[in-house]
Amino acid sequence: MLGLPVISEFSLGTRAAALERMGRETFDLAVIGGGITGAGIALDAVSRGLSVALIEKSDFASGTSSRSSKLIHGGLRYLEHFEFSLVREALHERATLTRLAPHLSQPLAFLVPLYKAGMPSALGNSRLKLSVGLWLYDLLAGRENIGRHRWVSREEALRLAPRLESRGLRGGFVYYDCLTNDSRLVIEVIKAAAARGAAIANYAVARGVIKEGSSMSGIELADRLAGETVSLRAKVVVNAAGVWSDEVSRLDNAAAPLRLRPSKGIHVVMPSDKFDNQTAVLIPSLGEKRFLFVIPWCGRTVVGTTDSDYLGELDEPLAEQTEVARVVASAASSFPEAEISDEDVISAFAGLRPLVSANGESTAEVSRKEEIFESESGLITIIGGKLTTYRHMAERVVDLAARNNAKVRHSETSRIPLAGVERLSSSIEAEASNAAAEFEVPLELVTHLISSYGGNFRAVLEIAGESAELRERLIEGLPHIAAEAVYAARYEMAATAADFLVRRTRISLLARDHGASIESRVTELMQR
Repeated sequence: MLGLPVISEFSLGTRAAALERMGRETFDLAVIGGGITGAGIALDAVSRGLSVALIEKSDFASGTSSRSSKLIHGGLRYLEHFEFSLVREALHERATLTRLAPHLSQPLAFLVPLYKAGMPSALGNSRLKLSVGLWLYDLLAGRENIGRHRWVSREEALRLAPRLESRGLRGGFVYYDCLTNDSRLVIEVIKAAAARGAAIANYAVARGVIKEGSSMSGIELADRLAGETVSLRAKVVVNAAGVWSDEVSRLDNAAAPLRLRPSKGIHVVMPSDKFDNQTAVLIPSLGEKRFLFVIPWCGRTVVGTTDSDYLGELDEPLAEQTEVARVVASAASSFPEAEISDEDVISAFAGLRPLVSANGESTAEVSRKEEIFESESGLITIIGGKLTTYRHMAERVVDLAARNNAKVRHSETSRIPLAGVERLSSSIEAEASNAAAEFEVPLELVTHLISSYGGNFRAVLEIAGESAELRERLIEGLPHIAAEAVYAARYEMAATAADFLVRRTRISLLARDHGASIESRVTELMQR
């Protein structure tokens, strides 16, 4: 595998140096957007030998890429629309990411309960139809499949989900996909690109474009932290701004067609002990012809997602109370013994899917396949796509951007490990046990750090060794320790407490106060 032997600094100092480079160098490629798509493009390009700059107007993963269903999956629902090639591609990428970052693509079993005819089921009541779909899902995964689906009895289904509605339950199918921490995936891809020489800055917003004649040759950007402007010059500019891609396109051409159709999806986070599930579960969404995932994640349960057209502000979409109530009611209906109520909501979040506009179709019917466009000035724009397929999407974009450069190598990202996982031993359990003894910390803490930081977990433990304070938990009931805030500032370009609470960790989703009680402490820790 192609990996770096040591962890690299990635701080606000790194950011300042990157912005200085942006003001004096001409890059082969400039990327606008620091979500998973832009991050993947930056890593793919720099690993092929191109000089790369990336800017993000807010923080990395601050848009859609931190607001997903937390799944690396093939897309079982896409089979209904006969998108077999998309499912096959996603299942292949699922296997690739599991190899490159196993802590960010962890196998997870999914239960699909089946009920008697006439009763609501997530995917209908036909055992034959669902069996055919799951056989096809396994077939498309081929040798990279996690495990074959299987039928389970009523009794086994209730063992896996003991508070599931039991009336009319016939049994169910179990199949497999993977669980991720989406914002951590983005930051690890960003760090991998920076470690290979990409100049990267968050809080740097594109305000205009630079042109030589009719051809784009760069970006006028504003440094939102320092209040300065920088002229970033590049041979090719890529617009990977997600739901903001139309806004970027109109910096290039005020009359550029609007290609984006934002679709809103919300999720609700609730306590895991309300469900006591051993697997993820698919349940029907009340009043809609779709299903919701009930997913065990980071010691909590995430329920979602919805799918509806969105016409509001793009920067901070909200989970409206009526939407949250529908999700809570759907969970309560499918798990009657859990006695779920609005009081069980820890947090809720909304995200916007950057779908390609398709007139006359509902957002649920619009393809999740990405599309790539090139303007007359040479601006390359990518919209659509899935978190799971980010690596292959990036490869396609860089192939196009570098088509006239004969010296550019083929994509290497399928062989580049993330988060220093090459430094982990083959036995994670043994590694965790040894590290717990070496650093004299609880095994549960080491397990949490490995699941969050992969092979870089020892860097957090080394920071924790600097003082007893840095080994303290930040919030009772959650595993995060103070050293993680210092690590985020030194090695993950976290600029604000929100960067740490919302994206470097997921405390904002996991804590009932969303981290408000520790915001000042986190700020002080990061300032060190």
